[in-house]
Amino acid sequence: MNQQQEMTAYLLAFIKGMKDGGLNHVVISPGSRSTPLALLLHRDPEIKTMVNVDERSAAFFALGMAKALKQPVGVLCTSGTAAANFFPAVCEAKATNVPLLLLTADRPPEARGVGSPQTMDQQKLFGSYIKKFIEMALPEGTPEMLRYSHWHGANCASEAMRVPAGPIQINFPFREPLLPDLAYSLDDSFHTKQAIAQTASKQAPELADWLSKKGLMIVGKELSPDEAKELVSLATYLQWPIIGDPLANLAACQQVSGAYMPHADLIFAGSVPETPEVIWQFGNLPVAKNVMLYLKKYHQTISDYVLIDDEEWRDPLHLGTSFIQRDITGFCKQVFASATSVNFSPENNEWLDKWKKVRENASQVIAEELALEQWSESNASCQLFQLIHSEEALFLSNSNAIRFVDRFASPVAKSFSIYGNRGINGIDGLISTAAGIVAVKNKRIFVLIGDLALFHDMNALELIRRYHLPITLVVLNNNGGGIFSFLPQNKLEEADFEPLFGTPLNLELEKVTSLYNGYYEQPTSPEEFKQAIEESRKHMEWTLIEIKGEQQEPVQLWEKVKRRYQEALD
Repeated sequence: MNQQQEMTAYLLAFIKGMKDGGLNHVVISPGSRSTPLALLLHRDPEIKTMVNVDERSAAFFALGMAKALKQPVGVLCTSGTAAANFFPAVCEAKATNVPLLLLTADRPPEARGVGSPQTMDQQKLFGSYIKKFIEMALPEGTPEMLRYSHWHGANCASEAMRVPAGPIQINFPFREPLLPDLAYSLDDSFHTKQAIAQTASKQAPELADWLSKKGLMIVGKELSPDEAKELVSLATYLQWPIIGDPLANLAACQQVSGAYMPHADLIFAGSVPETPEVIWQFGNLPVAKNVMLYLKKYHQTISDYVLIDDEEWRDPLHLGTSFIQRDITGFCKQVFASATSVNFSPENNEWLDKWKKVRENASQVIAEELALEQWSESNASCQLFQLIHSEEALFLSNSNAIRFVDRFASPVAKSFSIYGNRGINGIDGLISTAAGIVAVKNKRIFVLIGDLALFHDMNALELIRRYHLPITLVVLNNNGGGIFSFLPQNKLEEADFEPLFGTPLNLELEKVTSLYNGYYEQPTSPEEFKQAIEESRKHMEWTLIEIKGEQQEPVQLWEKVKRRYQEALD
């Protein structure tokens, strides 16, 4: 074989390995040094490739695909700072256990450290935010090196999925010429075999002693609607209240029952009925800040604080007394089996009834205050939650968007998937992530997002336009960083607050929409908003619905709601 054929065989072996390891989707950010791998991936009939010229957006797009598929997804870029643009999405993937293969093309060793253009140190570029780093050897076509290449492709794809799942960087040095031999086909005679290791389940402690105690279930991770139903059913069976943020899908569940407690941020802002004896926390803490403050204040009276996750020990408050490594389905089955073995009969009806009363107070106060509101970001967020159909999905931006839904939205008797990027809680790459979800789920997604987060990822609109992705963006436009109006910085003088935290952008969203061939609406009432949502379902192109708001308006509403709720308790 000549050099071109050796490179081609070597990369085809790696691609075959990735497929054997479970990967069949790759996002490509085009460039020169990545040409051989990009071409061979693009021409592989078993791999779905999509192109995104912005590496930062591409990595978030791949993140969204991996979230939706629950499979490893690759993202490829050229050498130099292109790879550095993956970093924000890599951090999010690490924090949320999303399996990504970061395929970074590089200059050969002799071009490094000598001033060659588009060359930088890509060794372990992402530090501790990846599961591992692999520096591939320069391409060779010997049977030994083909087995080596295949093994790394298969092992990295499968290891990205193994608990705890996460991103892996694979760095490829390439010498010129960079064009592969497109007429060459891989000979499988190098006889590769890849054993996919399985992570052994850890033995969980005995559950029976906890079942008859006064318990509380807390959910702070993305769940599928089916997983949410299982946890709600378990809480109902045990007669324990269950709380969780919007990504837990507890509020969009056909089995919503008396055990689910919406409006947790308001409930825990007042006096809860009684401190629980046992807490089962699934994943991380939810978005509601008052839940965190309550746990920090009363943790010494909680005898058992159990962390349950199939990935990692997530314990930001350092309160865990036990860790059970189980997925939701496995844990629920284990609890029911344990309850059957000891003839468990729920005796905590009075315990749950106390929580139902505070929930009713919270729901009533919120409904009354929202009814008094003029058209606002808070009202639009709640209404959007009610308008989504079962076959659709919702993506919640960080900052105000997810908090409006968490605080105010009422449960709905239908099931739809809710997504977000709550690992690092950043506002970059959110539209790209949602676009990645749509690209593989092929169903409409509604994105509730602020104008500042939109600004950070406007390049993703070109991706949406090009691939005709069915996305409706509902943009809460309070002209800047509205979340800071809830924070202590709000006490600063305007001359300091506005440029540093209010950060007005003065975006003309109708022009932004027009630039990327979308449809634009600006409703001024609930009726117009409902009509805009319905119209967006009819368009093949994407839609942007702008909700005009003021930064102080949500703060004033939240303070009124908290005062009214406290009065109701008194």
